[in-house]
Amino acid sequence: MHDHSTNMILVGIDGSRNATVAAAWALAIGRLADSPVKAVAVWTGHPEPHVSGVDDLTSEIHSKTVDAATRSLLDAGLDGIEVTGVRGPVAEALLDASDALGASILVVGTRGLGPLSGLLLGSVSRRLLFATHRPLVVVPCRSTVEPPPLSRVVVGVDCSVVAERVLSWSVAFCADLGVPATIVRCADPGCERPPGYVASVDDRVIAETEEAVGPFRELGVEYSVVVAHCDPRVALLETAEHDEAGLVVVGRLGEGQFRGLGGTASYLVRHSPLPLAVIPDSPDEAAP
Repeated sequence: MHDHSTNMILVGIDGSRNATVAAAWALAIGRLADSPVKAVAVWTGHPEPHVSGVDDLTSEIHSKTVDAATRSLLDAGLDGIEVTGVRGPVAEALLDASDALGASILVVGTRGLGPLSGLLLGSVSRRLLFATHRPLVVVPCRSTVEPPPLSRVVVGVDCSVVAERVLSWSVAFCADLGVPATIVRCADPGCERPPGYVASVDDRVIAETEEAVGPFRELGVEYSVVVAHCDPRVALLETAEHDEAGLVVVGRLGEGQFRGLGGTASYLVRHSPLPLAVIPDSPDEAAP
């Protein structure tokens, strides 16, 4: 392992198909990186404390939640995932569980409408996007329980502080899994520029990026650098499609030439056809 990028993977599940495909992605990555995968199923009932037998009722709800979540995974052919049940609210419960278990990655689906509690993981994923201090991976609903092998990662960076964290996490992740990366920088010199101006901008951006990606060379991770002259949201998705990548990585916040990676991350959570890893700008000191 390098930098504990995939030390332990935690996935939120609710019995829905979309949560199950998120678990499938987590399990596939966990097997590649030789990392354990655990699941959290959240229940949101609140038995009245004055009701007789409330402890038994709480225990029963907890057991049923874990059993239903475990069954949804096994029915999809996913085994080897330990399931823990916790009481909600959902986003807060997932954040607390990721802290308590020391998860290196928290994985959720984009929307859950399953039989446990109807988590609506679409809204939960957006809440987590702005609240988590750990890397968050959002797996879109169009994914399957048999995800294709991860063959390449597209990494979006700018010249902000969070870009350093994005690169650090990405190189460790790629090294753990033995996959190459495409590093995307956006530059928009505009139109009606003197001859050679665009090429000079590209050369400068490539030189700056090469200075920042030394760890990729040090760990022997194959990479390429792409300079795009368009909106970063478009650039990342087009590059991922062109390179047949299986994961897009961005920072939660950012400034500079990529102008607001937080907005880019928020957009991609809703629109990316590929799993999206979002690296927070302010890490939790307790996080691995």
